[in-house]
Amino acid sequence: MATTAVLVPALAAVAPAQPTAATSAPVPRDDSATSGQALTVESISPRTVGEKSTVKVTGRVTNTTDDELSSATIRLRYSRYPFSDRSQLGSYASGDGAQPQVSGPKTELGKSLKPGQSATYSLKIKAEDMRLGDFGVYPLAVDLADASGRTKDTRYTFLPYQGGSSPDPVDIAWLWPLMDDPQRADDDTFLSDGLSTSLGSNGRLGRLLVAGAQSDDIALEPSPPPSTAPRPTPDIEATAKATTEEKAEDGDDNGGKKGADAGRVPITWAVDPALLGDIARMSGDTYQVLQPTGKPTVPAEDAAPTTLSRDPSPTAQQWLRQARTGLDGAPIITVPYANADIAALLRQDLRKDAEAAVSLGGETVKNVLGTDADTTVAWPADGLMNSATRDFLSERGSTRFILSDAALPSRSTRGGTATAQAALPVGGDEPDATALVVDSELSNALAQPSRSAGDAALASQRFAAETAMIAAEGGTDRTVVAAPPRDWNPGADFAADVLRSSEKLPWLDPVALGDIEADATDTAQRGQLTYPTKGARSELSGTYLEQVDEVRKDIRLFNTILTDDSDPFRPAILRLESAAWRDDKTMAAQARALVARAVTLSREDVHIIPGETVTLASKTGKIGVLVANDLDKETVTVNLSIYSENNERLSVGKYKKEMTLRPGRKTTVYVPLSARINGRTVLNLSLQNADGEPISEEVPLPVNATGLGTQALLISAVGALILVIALAPRALRRWARKRAGRAGRAGRAGRSPDAESAGAAGEADGAGDRAAGEGADAGDGTDGGPGGDGDDAPGSMQHNGRGSPSEGGRPDGSAGSGTATTGDRASDQS
Repeated sequence: MATTAVLVPALAAVAPAQPTAATSAPVPRDDSATSGQALTVESISPRTVGEKSTVKVTGRVTNTTDDELSSATIRLRYSRYPFSDRSQLGSYASGDGAQPQVSGPKTELGKSLKPGQSATYSLKIKAEDMRLGDFGVYPLAVDLADASGRTKDTRYTFLPYQGGSSPDPVDIAWLWPLMDDPQRADDDTFLSDGLSTSLGSNGRLGRLLVAGAQSDDIALEPSPPPSTAPRPTPDIEATAKATTEEKAEDGDDNGGKKGADAGRVPITWAVDPALLGDIARMSGDTYQVLQPTGKPTVPAEDAAPTTLSRDPSPTAQQWLRQARTGLDGAPIITVPYANADIAALLRQDLRKDAEAAVSLGGETVKNVLGTDADTTVAWPADGLMNSATRDFLSERGSTRFILSDAALPSRSTRGGTATAQAALPVGGDEPDATALVVDSELSNALAQPSRSAGDAALASQRFAAETAMIAAEGGTDRTVVAAPPRDWNPGADFAADVLRSSEKLPWLDPVALGDIEADATDTAQRGQLTYPTKGARSELSGTYLEQVDEVRKDIRLFNTILTDDSDPFRPAILRLESAAWRDDKTMAAQARALVARAVTLSREDVHIIPGETVTLASKTGKIGVLVANDLDKETVTVNLSIYSENNERLSVGKYKKEMTLRPGRKTTVYVPLSARINGRTVLNLSLQNADGEPISEEVPLPVNATGLGTQALLISAVGALILVIALAPRALRRWARKRAGRAGRAGRAGRSPDAESAGAAGEADGAGDRAAGEGADAGDGTDGGPGGDGDDAPGSMQHNGRGSPSEGGRPDGSAGSGTATTGDRASDQS
């Protein structure tokens, strides 16, 4: 009766390690409990002990001390009284139950063992010598004792004894999980490298796929080095078809079964669509992995995370190829996408998210595996649901529900195991649904360590003991649903062994989950639908979902500019709403911060490219505004908003505000401007959605108006006119002087050729209009005296112009002409 005490720490060892801040998702772990054990049990045969059987136990002894181990003895103990109740199995396995008192065979080590050395042992005993009673499960223990007879180590296990007859077999239906916690924050950023390792031949998901497929054609080769391309994969479909045809021709001895399903135990695959999406993303393109930091931390939303770039994973590609073959045609059920916490979403009025999780789940399975999932079967988180969850899933087409036995407890007062199926009222005029209740004790037994040879043998015995105890309870025909934990991490040998045992053990009869139906008599064994308090308390909190809602608001704003009503961040939000985060609030907060940052960066990818300061060289003009869509996949429609900080100084004219940009495209919008006053003004540019909500930060664009334009030209023209008016009198006077000089020369031409000649010479020697006049006046002197020099100073001309006869005054008394001339000159000089 000591199984439970051993099992509890064993279960703790096998339970999936919670992700650290650096990994953010479950990583492959070594859940073997044999490390450092002095005694292991590696096989117990036969699996079903009859009256004529010989029980054989083999294993290994290891010296785990620092001293030499000598004279060690291995001995067998058992009890002649079987367990009377299933609850005793767990207690005995832990070492807390009643100890078996009957001594069996023993053997001594043939040699001493130095520290770290090991040796094998083998113990045998005939069943008839054990004098066991009827069919049942009997305690069995293996001890390691030192030379003084003191027990150093003990392994507790079970001996199912068939005796002369067996009870009626119990139907067993398998639910085989391919699930994991969310592996990504946004679609391109993985929280760790753990998934790639898990998909390998020695990884958790790799072992589950191969063992569940139960086919030699489904195998995973060791992952190639990162720099090496994956080795070619044979045509799996052709190989499977050929193998199927051969088996169909030959048949087998497996109860008359023929064909590809011969020898296979029917299982139903339980798949998380988000995991399939993660694997497909990893296999298709380059992706980013969050760099480990050692301690769980929540990054600031504006802080850039440190990520490592990864090439497409050959391991993921290989796993997908084999999964598409191995699951083709097999029954598949799904949980909501990312195992969304439906109960919490409905409680927080997030029904649309709950609907999206269910619909996206089926779509993802179809897209990745190329096959349809059975949408009539629902498996709520932890196998628990309240009436609101039941009604919601029923409305979505679910007619069968995988539930925990805590949700539909047994009504039996004797402690027996109730059958798995039960009628489940759904309310209204709808027919009752069917509840398929998972046996929690069997799930716990499957979860114990099984990665090493020693652990696998004990785990297999525990499975045989649990199912034998159910059969020994007798009663009406019953069905048990075997559903390992969603993060089940069994050893490859153990996973394959429990499926074989389902067919080989005489007290079990494997059936398909889809063949289980409830009838009217089933309601007597199960109570009403119950939602335990621990179920409500474990839901995602309202505070956390409000924080997720803040991210959703930013996503809603981003979605308003996308065409075709696309919602690229919907899967990321559903991953944030996963029930997996119930027990890991730090990882949930980290994933939420990463998604929030990804949304911000995506919105910033639709932006205005800033320009340099614009100089407006006229009263009106146009500027070009460059708008870019740097998104990789999404087409956007945005509106350009421009306003001037000073409309009196600079105003914006009409321009094309709405534009549609395909991924990676840019466009230029030409905007007319009008300047009323010279100077600097700032235009503020931003992008908005159709409702006028800003989707980008404002970009300032300085504009300098220089004042050149119609107004400036008018001012220049007025200035030129003033200049012309000011210079016109002077030009007219010059013209008058020239004309007067010509007239004087013409009048003197008939009286004195010499004088005309002298005047002509004086005019030729003068520089400009003034010199010409002076030469003409000086030529009036009869002797050509001082007045005849055309270069003479104006003072000479003023002196001669007074008309003195002695200085060559004109005989006709025309000295007044010289005065006018002098006066004109004086006026010009003034």
